[in-house]
Amino acid sequence: MGHRVDPSAAPVASGQLTPAEIAYVNGTAAAIYRRRAVERATTFVPTGEVGGYGICVRSSAAKGGYDVALVIIARRLYGEPISQVDDDTIVLRRAADTGVCRATSMTYVAARSG
Repeated sequence: MGHRVDPSAAPVASGQLTPAEIAYVNGTAAAIYRRRAVERATTFVPTGEVGGYGICVRSSAAKGGYDVALVIIARRLYGEPISQVDDDTIVLRRAADTGVCRATSMTYVAARSG
């Protein structure tokens, strides 16, 4: 199992995701969107009162625009992704919860699982 660090012990100075976090969020996004083409944000986003580390993901919606989700991991991931037993990730999909992901300044890249 990978090494996990509590949010207070690992400040997000650069906001850059580790390779383990990228792999984890790509796999999570693939599950959310049932293997449709997915994009993920390149940096963490604020999560407000929920806490943790937010990563935006999106997929093209059938009626235009994007179907957006905010994946929140409780702690930074280093090394291997966390196991399902230890997984305490939150996925928010309501428009009120994902507004930060819709910002025009948000940069997305293709998310590939596997």
